[in-house]
Parts: sequence; C-alpha cells; structure tokens
Amino acid sequence: MSSLLEEAHEILPPTTSSSSIDPPPIPSFQLRQCICGVDTELLIQTFDDRVLAIVTQNGKVGCLTQASLPPHIPLPPPPKPSSKSINGHSSPLDILEILPTPSPSLTLTPLLGSPPNPTLYELYITQIATLIFWALEVSGQGRRNVVVGLSLRTQRQTSEGQDEDDGEMLDEGERLRYAGIMDLVSQWSGPSE
Repeated sequence: MSSLLEEAHEILPPTTSSSSIDPPPIPSFQLRQCICGVDTELLIQTFDDRVLAIVTQNGKVGCLTQASLPPHIPLPPPPKPSSKSINGHSSPLDILEILPTPSPSLTLTPLLGSPPNPTLYELYITQIATLIFWALEVSGQGRRNVVVGLSLRTQRQTSEGQDEDDGEMLDEGERLRYAGIMDLVSQWSGPSE
C-alpha cells in the first residue's frame, strides 16, 4: 500500500544551525494506526482558511467533502464520560460515549467523488469535522471549514456473496472501526503554531 504519510518535501539532516532547516511548508499532523486489522492513516493539514483531514485505509484520498459550521453557532458540549470509562474498564468502544455530538447546523458539501455508502460516510465526516472544530476551539484557533477526504476499505463478502455491511448500518465490526477512527482523529490537539 502506498502511503499518504510519505514526505513530499526534502528532510535535511540536523545541523548546528537551526535556521538552515526549513519547516514543512504546511503545518501537518500525521498518524498511522492499525484499526480492526487494517492500517489506517490520518493526515491533518492546517491552512489559513480550511483544515484538510484525510483518513485512508488504502492509501487513497477518497471522496472529498467540505464540512462547514457558521462561527456564530456554538458547538454542542461533549457528553460527560460514564463512570465505566472513568474507572478504567476500557473498551475500544468507550470513545463513543464521550464523542461530541455534531451540530444540526453542520453543512456538508460534496467536492469530489461519490462515496460507496453515502449515509455511512456522512456519519464519519460529520463526526471527524466536529472533532476538528473542537480541537480548533480548545487550541484557541478560529473556526475554519474542514475538508475531509475519506477512503475506507470495503467490507469483506460473506460466503453467501453479500457484503457484510449490507445489513445493519453499524454492526459490531463497523462500530469498532468507527470508534478506532474517531480515537485516531481525537489525538490531534489542534494546530501547533
């Protein structure tokens, strides 16, 4: 699998003069994690007017969708963690209890591509954008539109030839993948400027 995390700019070896090393041209956050047995990559780049977040399980950018929330609309408060999460009984699904609820005023605008499962992708994109809006707010940055590139690996087929994700929208495997991806995105603490 080719990786989005491969650096496109030349990285120079450290020298005694720190002024000779140029920082990356765009502030970026990169992370790779195995989620449900699949290498999943996250790339977040902050621009003056937008934030680009790419989540991929196959090295592709995937469908691009812009999420926008007017600055005068407050973000809903995140839910309080349950005593189960606080007392250390951790499960990969525990993050689902503490994710902030996406605002009903959030607007999604498709930019490129058509997702294979629009409803599922919309669920992922609204939550990813909400996590990024929160990270911007917590880090004292102004709210910006978020462009999300999402490329999920398709589910395997069952022996009957039907896709595993044809039935219930969020079966246990999809819930685990969703929780893992949201945990991955939540590790971004905002732009480091």
